[in-house]
Amino acid sequence: MRRDADAALEVALGRLASLRGRRPFLVASDFDGTLSEIVVDPWGARVLPVAQRALRQLAALRGVHVVLLSGRTVTDLAARARVGGATYLGNFGLERASLARRGRAAAMRVVHDPELAPFTVEAEQVAGRVAAALPEPWLVVEPKGPSVAFHFRGASDGEAARLRVAEAIESADPGAVFRRYAGRRVIELRPPDAAGKGETIRRLVDELRPAGLVVLGDDRADAEMFLVLRERRATGALDGLAVGVHSHAEMPPDVAGAADVLLSSPRAAARLLGKLAGLLAG
Repeated sequence: MRRDADAALEVALGRLASLRGRRPFLVASDFDGTLSEIVVDPWGARVLPVAQRALRQLAALRGVHVVLLSGRTVTDLAARARVGGATYLGNFGLERASLARRGRAAAMRVVHDPELAPFTVEAEQVAGRVAAALPEPWLVVEPKGPSVAFHFRGASDGEAARLRVAEAIESADPGAVFRRYAGRRVIELRPPDAAGKGETIRRLVDELRPAGLVVLGDDRADAEMFLVLRERRATGALDGLAVGVHSHAEMPPDVAGAADVLLSSPRAAARLLGKLAGLLAG
């Protein structure tokens, strides 16, 4: 197993070698399950120190942009990652902020999508109704302004919990005001027409126009980013690598099908980022 993991890392490093001289360079990464191990309590997630060091090194390089793109809010994400010089895109891109080197997450200026503000009150109401209908210790409700996520990682029977959460959501939002997005042991409610990770990374690539791009992630939403990279690579607009990360026993088929290389764990992803930092530093 270790031999296979090392082989995958070597393949990834071989692919990255051809990107050494490309600038601007963009490194875009998910957080949970990619830079942090998956834990039962979402509030217990911590960035792996080796990943944090590598991202800080990357963010300090001229011509290299580091972006963390997560379903978490920007403030929560930045407080957990603590990578100065990086851009943080929270709530799948509905929030944006930059963290200065040696800056504090709490002091960041967070930019929200003003068009989605009217959904905030209704999202809070739906969250309250679902929580009242499911007073279970395994349910974690994550309010995020105009959206809300319902985590059930702690449930002993994940499929049974998913069905119960889905049923409670249908009762709480019978008119389907919010669109449903299913992840691994989480169901997210988002406003209609709210951008996902794919659209967010597409806009970011249009903004930064990188010549090189590395994207890392572990879930279905991250597969959307991988597909954008492949789309742009096929046109010759850039070159890059889509890195899928195993954070559970099973990887979603979407991720495995869209990734260029599959790494065995967040620790392997952290090692890759460290090697990438050395490569780009020359």
